[in-house]
Amino acid sequence: MDQNKELSGKTIVITGATDGIGKALAQMTWKAGANLVLHGRNPQKLEALLKSLGEGLPGQQAMTVKADFSRLREVREMAAEIQAKVPRIDILVNNAGFYPDGRVITEDGFEECSQVNYLSPFLLTNLLRPLLIKSAPMRIINLSSIGHRFVWSNVYASARHPFYWRWVAYCRSKLDIIPWTRELSDQLKEYRITVNSIHPGIIRTKVIRFLPVSWGASVRSGAATVYRLIADPNLADVSGEYFERYRKSKPSLVARSRRYQEALWRHSLRKLGLKQADDGSIIQRSPTQNDQ
Repeated sequence: MDQNKELSGKTIVITGATDGIGKALAQMTWKAGANLVLHGRNPQKLEALLKSLGEGLPGQQAMTVKADFSRLREVREMAAEIQAKVPRIDILVNNAGFYPDGRVITEDGFEECSQVNYLSPFLLTNLLRPLLIKSAPMRIINLSSIGHRFVWSNVYASARHPFYWRWVAYCRSKLDIIPWTRELSDQLKEYRITVNSIHPGIIRTKVIRFLPVSWGASVRSGAATVYRLIADPNLADVSGEYFERYRKSKPSLVARSRRYQEALWRHSLRKLGLKQADDGSIIQRSPTQNDQ
């Protein structure tokens, strides 16, 4: 990939780019010639990431954008900044995520793991929707997890339910990525936008220290699975699929439930103060009190 510069001229947005798979992916795509928009919440780490990229091609550019995904106002500010500074997006990689230490309710009224791993990427992608459509054909890649297979979910579950297990919270957030991906694929296919989700493998990132496993593949190995969804020309028209590593895979029963998919979409819009117009566009409505 370093030799061909196969992503030269492409603009890629990577969330959660300062650690783990996001950082490795930023370095890989930079070496392949892409222009980068790199998201993180720590300005020092963002600055260090830029320095680590090294010299690019003539005209190749990388910029950073700071936002804490546990604060929806910062996600909205991030979307506005990207729309103001970035003329087109060829690939959006929703990679940002974390594994919780325990239950935290954010200032927005949501359980933190669900907000960071699912609701904030959902909000960011929908706020960027006009730019994504203008940029088509383009690709959206959402990072999920094989952990989605071990849980069920309920769109009406309360963030303050007395039962809380951080492993379940993490897996549920990654479960919701898959039906959201399928719904977004259905809605955007007419614009030649593909949307896929991926489990990159059990990777030796910060998350794995908390998981009930003691092994894992390298970060670069995980990033390579995402890189394939970015760059493989054979996947240019593949959409609405869930991948485990390099193979398309059938997700869990609830993840592929059309009923759950539709309910999750409606409920997510409502929780985030959004609504869908008759023409399919997403607009902000007057926010209401969250019923978490």
